[in-house]
Amino acid sequence: MKFNNLQRLFTLTHVRSITPVITKFTIFVSFMVSMPFAHAALCSFTTPDNWNNGFKTEIVIENDSNQNINNWSLELTWNQGVSLQNGWNGNFNCDDSGCTITSQGHTIHANQSFGLGFVASKNGLADAVTISLSGNVCTNTEEPPSDDVTETGLWELDEIESSLNYVSVKKDHIAEINQFVANTLTTSALSGSIDEQGSVKLALDLNSISTEVDIRNSRVLDLLFETDLLPMAYFSTQIEQALLSNLVIGQPTTQNITGQISLHGVNQEVSLDVLVVKLASGRINVSTLTPMIIDSKAFDMDYGIEALRVVANLSHIGEAVPVYFNLTFLSAEQDSFQPVAMPNKPLAPTELSANVISTDNKAHLNWYDNSNNETHYLVRFKSVDGRWQTKAELASNSRVYESGLPESGEFDYKVIALNSSVPSEPSNIERVVVTQTDPIARGMQLYKGNCAGCHGSEAGGLGSFPALDTERDIQAMIDIITTTMPYGNPSACDEQCASDIAAYIQTLWPATLACEPTVTPIAYGARQLKILTQTEYQNTVEDLLGVDFIVSDGLSPDSQVGFFINNTHASVQPSNYSNYLLVAEEVSQWVAEQHFSPALSCAAIDEDCANSLVDELAPKIFRRPLTQDESQNYRLIATGFFHNGDIEAGMKLALEGLLSSPQFIYRHELGEPNPDNSELDADTFELTSWEMATFLSYTFTGSTPDPLLWQAAERDELRDEATITAHANRLAGSAKSVLGDFVGSWLGTGNLEVATKDQNIYPGFAQLVPAMKAEMNETFSYIMTEPDESFSSFYTANFTFVNQLLAEHYNLAGVTGDELQKVDTTQRGGILANGAFMSRWAEVGESHPILRSVRVRRRMLCQEQPDPPAGTFEAREQRLAELSDMLQDPATTTRLKYHSLTQGQPCSNCHEKYINPMGFGMEDFDAVGKVRSNDKNGNIIDASGTLYAPEKYAQVSDAVAFYGAKQLGTVIADLSSAQSCLPQQMFRYVMGVGHDSVDPSNDEDKRLSETEQIGYMCEIDTLTDAMMQNSPRAMLEKFGSLKSVRYRKAWSRN
Repeated sequence: MKFNNLQRLFTLTHVRSITPVITKFTIFVSFMVSMPFAHAALCSFTTPDNWNNGFKTEIVIENDSNQNINNWSLELTWNQGVSLQNGWNGNFNCDDSGCTITSQGHTIHANQSFGLGFVASKNGLADAVTISLSGNVCTNTEEPPSDDVTETGLWELDEIESSLNYVSVKKDHIAEINQFVANTLTTSALSGSIDEQGSVKLALDLNSISTEVDIRNSRVLDLLFETDLLPMAYFSTQIEQALLSNLVIGQPTTQNITGQISLHGVNQEVSLDVLVVKLASGRINVSTLTPMIIDSKAFDMDYGIEALRVVANLSHIGEAVPVYFNLTFLSAEQDSFQPVAMPNKPLAPTELSANVISTDNKAHLNWYDNSNNETHYLVRFKSVDGRWQTKAELASNSRVYESGLPESGEFDYKVIALNSSVPSEPSNIERVVVTQTDPIARGMQLYKGNCAGCHGSEAGGLGSFPALDTERDIQAMIDIITTTMPYGNPSACDEQCASDIAAYIQTLWPATLACEPTVTPIAYGARQLKILTQTEYQNTVEDLLGVDFIVSDGLSPDSQVGFFINNTHASVQPSNYSNYLLVAEEVSQWVAEQHFSPALSCAAIDEDCANSLVDELAPKIFRRPLTQDESQNYRLIATGFFHNGDIEAGMKLALEGLLSSPQFIYRHELGEPNPDNSELDADTFELTSWEMATFLSYTFTGSTPDPLLWQAAERDELRDEATITAHANRLAGSAKSVLGDFVGSWLGTGNLEVATKDQNIYPGFAQLVPAMKAEMNETFSYIMTEPDESFSSFYTANFTFVNQLLAEHYNLAGVTGDELQKVDTTQRGGILANGAFMSRWAEVGESHPILRSVRVRRRMLCQEQPDPPAGTFEAREQRLAELSDMLQDPATTTRLKYHSLTQGQPCSNCHEKYINPMGFGMEDFDAVGKVRSNDKNGNIIDASGTLYAPEKYAQVSDAVAFYGAKQLGTVIADLSSAQSCLPQQMFRYVMGVGHDSVDPSNDEDKRLSETEQIGYMCEIDTLTDAMMQNSPRAMLEKFGSLKSVRYRKAWSRN
C-alpha cells in the first residue's frame, strides 16, 4: 500500500502542545461518484496578462452542486489567427479559431473549484482579441473584461498582486526576509491610490508583518514598530499624470521619485529609482530598481533594534535594511474609486523646555501645542547610548509631562504630535544633565561613552572586540582597563574610572543560580513528548518485531541540541511524516513476509492471529494498553474489513498504522493529576506507570520496556520510589550502549572518523578509529557501571581497554585478538589521557593544544569559554603569513607555533591564561593518541602546563600547575567544577533540557524560568552527591527516581 493509500485511511493529529493528546485515529473511506451534467457548474475566465504579441487567460469551473463532476469539456473560440502556445490542467485540441478542452482525469469535487488556463499568441493581430467559452458543464460564462480598458486617471493598488518586504541581518551574516501579509487581524497589508492630480499615497499596516516566527513577529511589533501606538506607515509623493498615460504596453521605463515616508513617528524624505511597466490596458506595475534603504536611526527605531537584539540574545542586528516592493495598480472607475485615507499631518509642538527638580529626580517638560488635529502626543527620550526611545504617549491637547530620570548622565527630550500614525515634525530638542555619585551609575555612563562602541551596549562584543558579559576576575579586569583602555587612549581612564566601569559591567553578568530547597522542595520536570531517535526506533523494531536490517536511516534526521542528539523539542511535520509512513510500510511488509514471526506466534494467518496483533503486539507498540476505541478500530482493520476479508493485508495495514502512530513515534512524558499525593502542587502531573516504564527502559537501554518493566507497569507499581529504584538498579547493568552514545557525543569521539590524519605521517589511522571509539566507550561505561569505581577513575584510571591492533599502536605488550581487553597502564587511562580524545582534537599532522584545552574547559569543567571574536580567522591568516619562515622551521614546536600565533590583542585576552597554558600541558600526546617525548621532527616536548580558573571562569587568579595529560587528569578529578559537570551533561542528555537552558546555542530559543532552573540545580546536586558519596553507578541509578522525572509541570518558557 502506498503512502497516499495509508493517508486515505488514517488522519493523524500530531500533538506538540501538552494537551489534549490525541490517542486514536479517525478511520474513513472516500467514495467517488461520477455524474451526468444535469448538475452543471459556473464557468468564468479572465485575461490577467495582455501584451503586444500575446495574452494569458485563466479559466475557473466552480461546481456549486452537491455531486462530483468528471469527464467535463469546454469549447473556446477566439479571433481567426490566434494560436495556442501552451496550456495547463486540461487536454487542448486547438486550431486557428479556438480549442476544445477536455479533462485530464481531474474530478471537480462538490462545492469546489477547478482552475486551468493557457497562453496564446496574437500572431500580429492588431484588433482586440475576443474570447467566448461554453461547455457541457457550464450554465453560464462570465465574459472577460475588454483588452482595452478606459483609463480614468484614477488608480488603485491591487493588494493581492502587490508585495513589500525587507531584509534584516542578524549575527553579521544571517539574512532573513520579512514580509507584510494580510491576516485575520488586518483587512489588507498594503493599500494605495493615485488620484487625478497625481497624488500617490501608500498605506502599510505594520501589524501584518510576517517573519515566519510567531514570537519574533510579536517582538517586532512591540519593541520595534510599537504598533499599539503607531500601527501604520505611509508613503506619499506627487507625479505627473502624463507619466502614466504615455506608457506603452510592455515597454519598461525607469523613474526617480522623491516622496515622504511617515514611519514610527518620524517623517523622512526619500529618493529612489523605480521600474515602471504597463502590463496591459489599465494595469501598471511599479517595482524597486534599487532597494530603498531604511535606516533605523533616522526613524528613532535603533532603540527598538537594540531591544530586539537583547531579548533575542543576539550578537548583532543590522540597523539599516533594504526594502523592496512590487506594486500593481489597476485603473479605477470614478464612482468606485477609494483613495487611501491618509490623516493630515499635524503642526509641530514648539518651545519645549525642561526643568530638573533634584528633590524628585524628575524632568518637568513644557511645550506649546500648535495643532488642532492631533490624536495624541509622543514624548521621546535619548540617553547616553544615543538612541531615541518612546517615553510616553499623551492625550491630545497635552502641554506638560514629568519624566523620571536615571541617576546620572546627559539626556535629550523631544515631543511629536500625532494624527493617528501621521507625525508632525519634532519639537526642538531639550537636553537635561544629571550628576550622580553612585559608582555603578558612573560606570554605566563611562561604559556607554567609552566602551560600548567596541564591546557592545550590553557588553556582548562587537567585531574583533571580545564580549564582557560573562563572569571573570574583577581585579584583573580593572587592571586591564586602567593600563590599556580605552583603546588608543589609556590615559583617559584612571583606576577609579576603571573600578566604576567594572562595577557596571558586573551588573551585565548573568545571575548565578543555585539549589534552594525552600524555593523548590520538589523539583518538577517539564511535560513533554520526545520523538524516538533513529537509534531508539531501530532498537525498538528489532526487539519487538525481530527486524534484522537497518530501517531507521529512512527516517528524518535527528535534532541536535548542544553536544547531544535531542528530539525532545522537535516535532513531526507534514513534510517529514511521509518518512515515518514509508518506513512503517517497509517494516510491515517485511514482517508480513515473515508471517508475523517472531512478533507473533500464530499457527495460521487467521482471525485469531489478527486478534493477537491487536491484543498482544499493539499494546507493546503503544507502550500502554489500547483504549476501547483504539482496540475496536485496529481490530476492524486487522481482520480485513478494508480488504474484502483479506486478513493478511489487514494485519499488514494495521501494523503500518501502529508504527506510524504518535503513540509509537513519540515517547510520552505527560503524566496525570494525582490528588492523593498531598506533597505535590495542584498543577502537577505524575507520570503513569506506563510512562515510567518507558522512561526507564529508553534511558538505560535505548529500547522498549522489557517483560519485567511491562509486568510492573501492569500492576501499577512504578509510582513507588523503591520499586522504581530497584528497576533502575537492574537496568543500569544494561546501559553500556546508551553510555557509549553519551560519552561519544559529550567528548566528540563518537565521530572520530572526521578527524582525518595525514597518511604520509600516520598511515593506517583510519583502521584504528573503530577500536579507539570502542576504547573510549568501554572505559567510560566500565567506570559508570562498576560499583567499586569512583569519579576520579574517569581522569586518573591506570587502565584502559584495547585489542591487539590498538595495543600495538600504543606500544602495550601482551594483548592478542580483536576483542577489547582491560589492561593496566601508567601513561594513559580514563577519558582524558585517552587515544580517542587526543586524536579527535588534533590536526591532520600534529597535536592541537587549543582545541584540546577549549574542549576540556567547556565539556569537562562546564565553563563557558567564549568563541573567538569576529575577524579572528582573517587575523590568524595574516599572522600565519607573517610567521611563515618560523613556522616552516623544523625546530619550531607546536607549543611555540600557537604561542606566537595568539600573542597580542584581542587573542591574548583568552589565550594567555584560559586556553594555551592548559593545552600546552597535553603536548605529551601526539595527533593519533600516542604518548611521546619528542615531536615528529625530533624536538623535545615540553608538556608543562597550568590550569587557570579551575573552579570558576571568573577566578583567573587561581591556578594549578601540572605536567602532562595524566597529571592534568589528577587535577581535574579533585575539582568541584568537574564533579558537577558530568551530572549536568548527563541530565541534559537524559531529560532533553539543561539545568539552565533549553538550547544554549540558539539565541532565540525559549528560556527556563528561575524556579525551573533552581529545581534542576537541586537535581544536579542530588546526582553529584550520589556520585561523590557512592559511585558513578549510584548517580546513574538515581536518574530513575529523580523528582523531576516522576513529577511534571507545563512550564511556561519565554
